[in-house]
Amino acid sequence: MDKNRRLRDLSFGSIRSADQTLIIGAGSAPLGDPLSSLLAKEFNHNFDEYDQAIDAVYNQTHIGGSGLHHLLDGQHTVWGAFEAVRDVRTDDTFVTEMLQAGEHLLRDMLSKSGINPLFSLSKEQFDQLGNMVSHLGVSKTFLADALTFNGPELLGGMGGLAAALLLGNQPDPSRLSRLSGGLLVSSLVTANPILFPIAAGGMVYAAVKSGDPIRAIKQSGKGAFVSGSALLASTLVGGPVWIGCLAGVATALLVSYAITNPSDAFRRVQTLIQSATQLYRKVSLRLS
Repeated sequence: MDKNRRLRDLSFGSIRSADQTLIIGAGSAPLGDPLSSLLAKEFNHNFDEYDQAIDAVYNQTHIGGSGLHHLLDGQHTVWGAFEAVRDVRTDDTFVTEMLQAGEHLLRDMLSKSGINPLFSLSKEQFDQLGNMVSHLGVSKTFLADALTFNGPELLGGMGGLAAALLLGNQPDPSRLSRLSGGLLVSSLVTANPILFPIAAGGMVYAAVKSGDPIRAIKQSGKGAFVSGSALLASTLVGGPVWIGCLAGVATALLVSYAITNPSDAFRRVQTLIQSATQLYRKVSLRLS
């Protein structure tokens, strides 16, 4: 009976739903780069004159290189792409032109660099902004990533939004606070511009709904600690991607359990240390 209870305590059943979402997110975080590479290989291809028209500025000037031209050439926003395809065929309807522009942007969203469909920057504006944030330790590569989104980042943002909406309808806002804190850390580490406003909005909503902002902040901090620990473990562990995923999940599970059940976690650590000490003494005596 006691053994079964201990196994049950360590299972996902003892972890709140917000932490389950963070644990799943921690496991999928290392998959971001391989997934974006796979999507780009399968879907990010040009086919016709509409594609050539939208990529015309880059093909002529090579502004920004392959990694930045979606942000700098002015042709990869909704309006920029639409303007680029307007003169391809004189008999095209407005709907056709919008569909061609949207289809190209969708495929470019599945590239590794991603797009920003709302606005673009000139090279001078990007360099100026990059110089400003460099004083904060932010590289231009990270800045470009934060200003654009690709397929995996969109999926991550939509998953975070779905979880936030689900927990936002629950009576206890602490779950949403914890989830939002974890998503905020994930958005900052991965430079996901879609996930960041979702996390920030969830934190504000949970604080207002709870009526106790201090408690809500504490819960957000717990979620941030779980997410940060899992992301750190996934980053530090080398080898195949699946090993990083397992490391992230295991770390998130253990940290979340320790936060939820601190007394029991402390007792288990003490027992583990005592067992390790006894084993060390036995080995030492045999070797001496």
